[in-house]
Amino acid sequence: MRLAFVLSVALALAPPVALAQRGGARNPAVLIREGERLYQAGKYREAAESLKKAHELSPNPKLIYNIAVALENAGELREALSWYQQYVGNTEGTDPTLLKRSARGIDRLQVLIKKEEQAQASADTEREKLQAEADAARRRAEQEQLAARRAEEENLRRQQAEHERAMKSYKRQRIAAFAVGGVAVAGVGAGVLFGMQARDARTQFDEARNLEDKQARADDTKSKALLADIGFGVGLAGAITAIILYPKDGPPVEGEVRVTLAPRGAGAGMEVSF
Repeated sequence: MRLAFVLSVALALAPPVALAQRGGARNPAVLIREGERLYQAGKYREAAESLKKAHELSPNPKLIYNIAVALENAGELREALSWYQQYVGNTEGTDPTLLKRSARGIDRLQVLIKKEEQAQASADTEREKLQAEADAARRRAEQEQLAARRAEEENLRRQQAEHERAMKSYKRQRIAAFAVGGVAVAGVGAGVLFGMQARDARTQFDEARNLEDKQARADDTKSKALLADIGFGVGLAGAITAIILYPKDGPPVEGEVRVTLAPRGAGAGMEVSF
């Protein structure tokens, strides 16, 4: 799209003070030529800015149109639409051809802006959809992490409970073993005591001089010997039972699977801690 540069007209309409600004201010004609040069070089944004400065120094409807054209080529659709509308709204100095071009430009930009808004709305909708999906995925991940953490905590509590149960069983076995061991010691002690008494009764039997005394000492010897045998039997059985009951391993640790004799009832008990 070519600029409608009519430099001679613009310069003719420019007041003398605008043509030769004091204090180093630039000449509108120079700004217009600079704008045309920038436009031809494809620097549309810079061209529009140069033409705006020229228009400020020397207002001209053709400059308004050219500013709109430069802005449109720069992709500044809304600003270009505003300048086209400004040109169409001028009551003096407008050109019929440029008015038609401006009207077409307004229609064209309005369509483009509408498409741009629709595209932006579609992009916003898609972005919101993606954001919603991302949020949903994040919530699912958080819920999965929470569920995993709860499962881990529950597993830890179960491990602790199993470990505590195994420790109680281990302690009960030790107590039972010590108790039976005590019985074994008591039985052996009783066997020793009654054995000594049986030996004394045997000595008295040998020293007896009459049948009645011998019969009494014989009965006493037999009863003491029997009690000694019972004591030694209880001691032996208790010792064997204590050896069987006493835990062969140390205290249970988490993750250990152990088979032990049940302290109560018959059979074996399985102790497992995870």
